[in-house]
Amino acid sequence: MSITMTPLERLRRTLNFQETDEVVTGEIIQNSGLINHFAEREVRNDWVMDEIAATYRELRIDVGMLIAAAGKPHTETRYGLTYEVTFWSEWVVKRPFDDVRGAQDFLKKLITDLQNSDPHTIWSYAGPGGIVGQEVGNYAAYFEKLKGEIHPTVPCHIESPIGLDVIYNMLGWELFSYLLADDPGLVSEAFEALNRHEERRVHLVADPEISPLVIVYCDIASKKDVILSPVYLRKEFFPKLGRLVDAWHEHGVKVIFHSEGNIKKVMDDLVACEIDGINPLEPENISLEYARENYPELVLWGGIDDKQLLPFGTTGQVEEAVKNAIDVCIDGGLILGSSGEIHPEVKPQNAIALFQTAKRYGRG
Repeated sequence: MSITMTPLERLRRTLNFQETDEVVTGEIIQNSGLINHFAEREVRNDWVMDEIAATYRELRIDVGMLIAAAGKPHTETRYGLTYEVTFWSEWVVKRPFDDVRGAQDFLKKLITDLQNSDPHTIWSYAGPGGIVGQEVGNYAAYFEKLKGEIHPTVPCHIESPIGLDVIYNMLGWELFSYLLADDPGLVSEAFEALNRHEERRVHLVADPEISPLVIVYCDIASKKDVILSPVYLRKEFFPKLGRLVDAWHEHGVKVIFHSEGNIKKVMDDLVACEIDGINPLEPENISLEYARENYPELVLWGGIDDKQLLPFGTTGQVEEAVKNAIDVCIDGGLILGSSGEIHPEVKPQNAIALFQTAKRYGRG
């Protein structure tokens, strides 16, 4: 193809399996070493928006997700839960309960609060708030500002939570498991309340002119298998996923489903929910080759190993992996990137090789 497309044009055509001028790339970047290449100072996990935006622009990455200035490591309390927060992740370190009765009371309050909560509020795994716990306020205004800051990179809609991992992260797996056995109805009610809240939010914010795609997420698998039985997932999880997919589709936004781990056992269930694609395509779990061979109708986002290859491999090995990924998806529908994110342990030169090779080799 001789014409040159904008990232948005390229992305829209990729989502519809149409020919593009070059392969689309998409990424989460949380790596000071990489950002250093495009900043005018030494960045030490303290990058500002201009510096991360410059990284996306210089690498010509078409789609960005979770793009924000680096937060300073700290401890904070949200919805009664105490979190240890770093610039790239966060986790619960203290809960206001330590037994089943306390967990039950916590969920009952959560249900009531969700029913009265402003639908604009995003309930991520971290509780009420915005992108990685940051307050967004008016979503449309936030996105309009973000688009201007990272142009021409297209911002992906902020991840849309189905809700199950919100519960198991808040409770912790031990108490979540006890409640699932002793009071499954309460868990189901809380899951329903979270899912309905997100559905209401979608109808307020979904706009393909802001972004034509969204990541709908919930980690439901380990490296070996799904972490909850397929029977439970078919009863509780997939109907709610399907409802959320329908809500985004109603507004013309394509849905990429994200889960870490080996989800092969439930791939057919995911497809039945009418998802448009999957992420992150971990080579050891759901590889690009497996997904393209068995589910050729799905858009694939990710695929380049961020656990071994990008942290420990050579640039030559990265280049070969990128070329192979493009060849596997020769018929289109590929958003090329890491199988997770450009995290702090990724070699900066390998990340650069990933995106430069993609643009050089993946021309239409």
